[in-house]
Amino acid sequence: MEQRAVIKFNAKLGKSTSETFRSMQQVYGSQCLGRTTVFEWHKRFLEGKETLEDNK
Repeated sequence: MEQRAVIKFNAKLGKSTSETFRSMQQVYGSQCLGRTTVFEWHKRFLEGKETLEDNK
């Protein structure tokens, strides 16, 4: 959940997906979400999704 909030924050700031992923790797290291997951969530937030929870 925390990492999704970071992705949402960066998307709202206009950061690129790659930029977001690189910074998350620096902060979370081996605990970072995978590249594909970060890219999927970034896209969702850019498309207007607001919730941090999974779709049901």
